[in-house]
Amino acid sequence: MALVPDCPPDLRIYKPIFDCGLGLRRQQSEHRSRLLRKIRDSYCKALERLNLRARPGMAARFLDGGGFCLGFLDPVSNIVANTLISYGRAVSAAGECDLVYVPEEKLRDLERRSMDGMVTFLTRFFPYLPDCHAVRFLLLADADLMVAFRIVALDLGMSRIGSDKRAFDDALGMAFKCAAMAAKHPNPDRLSFDWLAISSRLHDTVRLLDEVRRRSPSSSLDKLPKLLDGSLLPVHSGLWAPFVAVADSRCPRSMPYLHSSALKGTLQDAIHGFYLKAIAQLPAGELRSRFHRSLLIAGHCYGPLDPVSNIIINTIWYDAAFPPTVKLEVDVIGTMILHRMETRSVFGLLSFLSTRYHHIDFNQAIRCLLQADGDLLLADHRLDAEAAADLEKAFFAAATAAYHPNPDAQAKALHSCPSQQISMLLQGSGQLSSEDVQCLARLLCPEAACSEQPLRPFPHPWHLYSHTRMSKKIDAALSAYAAMQSGEPTYELHTICGVNKYVSGPVGTVAKCYRTHVNFQATPRGTQFPTGTTPLLFFAEFCNDDDKDRAGTQPFVCRVSVPLPCTERVRCLYCDHMGIRIVHPVGEDFHGRKLDFEKMVCGEDPCDDDFDPAVEQPYYTNMQIINHSRGTTEMVRGRVEEDCLYNDPLEHRSDEYDCDLTLIRDVYDSDLDSMADECHVSYPMNIVLA
Repeated sequence: MALVPDCPPDLRIYKPIFDCGLGLRRQQSEHRSRLLRKIRDSYCKALERLNLRARPGMAARFLDGGGFCLGFLDPVSNIVANTLISYGRAVSAAGECDLVYVPEEKLRDLERRSMDGMVTFLTRFFPYLPDCHAVRFLLLADADLMVAFRIVALDLGMSRIGSDKRAFDDALGMAFKCAAMAAKHPNPDRLSFDWLAISSRLHDTVRLLDEVRRRSPSSSLDKLPKLLDGSLLPVHSGLWAPFVAVADSRCPRSMPYLHSSALKGTLQDAIHGFYLKAIAQLPAGELRSRFHRSLLIAGHCYGPLDPVSNIIINTIWYDAAFPPTVKLEVDVIGTMILHRMETRSVFGLLSFLSTRYHHIDFNQAIRCLLQADGDLLLADHRLDAEAAADLEKAFFAAATAAYHPNPDAQAKALHSCPSQQISMLLQGSGQLSSEDVQCLARLLCPEAACSEQPLRPFPHPWHLYSHTRMSKKIDAALSAYAAMQSGEPTYELHTICGVNKYVSGPVGTVAKCYRTHVNFQATPRGTQFPTGTTPLLFFAEFCNDDDKDRAGTQPFVCRVSVPLPCTERVRCLYCDHMGIRIVHPVGEDFHGRKLDFEKMVCGEDPCDDDFDPAVEQPYYTNMQIINHSRGTTEMVRGRVEEDCLYNDPLEHRSDEYDCDLTLIRDVYDSDLDSMADECHVSYPMNIVLA
């Protein structure tokens, strides 16, 4: 990120720059070499303890899947444990007992594969973590995987990681299997099962490993596999928690921040959750008829209250102060324009804090906000330093950085906001009534005209075709879901708040995508649900081909919850690739959750069974996901399709918005053209929907 040049000296206004912070290739290569040396040291210590020359057959088991550095103890213990488990179970084939040493070239290969597995573990668990940053974290941790895991979580501000035990177990288990597959382990499922068993007998395992020394009796070598093979896996959540607790004891007391480029993603995840909650609190009628416009143009999450309340008051104030001139009712909150608003809010928040306190930089401002759960004024109070600017000037900096249509008016409105009266109206998390909204509008904008002006009809209804089509699909999915729940309660659509039509693809020369992921909110209706019940959040997956839907392919629909700030989230390969923040279900199978990542880390194409890595480059890699997603996650000025709904329709031709992906123009064109290869950002591609 960079400060806007020629900015007034009392303001600190940030803008995005397309710099991944990866460093030079030479530096990356040096880091990998240093990490390999640390891994090599661990192997030397482990081989000293295992004493392969005195134990016939162990060298063969070490090479045949046993001697990997993957695991959740320290690196040496991981190597010893994996070798003993493999050795204790094996029935040596003829000639294997003659091997009493590990050839140098095979040991080097095992070290490289172990490193690849550990890097994959971190990048699979933490979204948008570049491979080279994972290497640096492992270097800081002395090649200790779980210590590196804790350092990454600290560096990314994920203070609540593990708070949802079920989601944490699910994510950690899938990351570990991907690590084993990337390392080319012969039996990744067996390795994962073994370490789950170790988690249930952790103290016994550590005790048995301590007994294994160079001159330990042979009877000590088969105790570990016997212990694990007789263990029952725990059925409760928190399967991996013991490893995290033990890793905490190995973590250094202090650690320099690396300021990974994934840090901002933690804040963006939290802010997306705030918007989902704010949308649920706005009354359905006003949201569909008016507030969708003011939310997406000026509904920023900075202000004098908590983030959700700030979104609501900014939305209502802008609608009252600058009312719409066109009548437009929609069921869909445009995905890309909502994500742009969230990114603008990020830069507004950070510019506010940096303007108030000139001694903090971009990354420090992010950490202040994460420590305050995104609450701007709480972060402001916690800085406990003399402010360089008053609140109104800081709000002006925020509004300018966030591309508010009228920064000066918003700054004055937020500074003079009657916070106490508004807080009383916004108490609780229930849905606001129309009367509540009118009262808030009068408090926020008393000079607004009382009588509503007649609105012109929207002149280009064909722009709403995709919205109408999506609404029909969701209505049908809701009806099917209610029927599966014995018909009670029924649900009424509140709004559709996230759509990714680019799932399960691209396939073939025309780059078809076969599925869509959707988040929508619906209000339960029934005798036990009073008026004003807060809408519930849902996830849906369905085919893009309407004929397949009619042929009996039912959409998958389930309830989901907005994740807490600063915690792990359920990942989807396709939504991550697009930079679209869809809330996915925990523990439920959907396309993009598990198998797709496993194919990716093995160098395969998740959507093309005929993919030949010898002649083709994989479409999906971790770095490709990061680069491609930045077109969405870094956008504050680029145009999107939904802009044609909110600008004066007579001022824009419809052919300017012929793609519903981000149309990055203006200031970004020169940035993209000048980027180095290692920091390359791909333009979102045009993809045909099946």
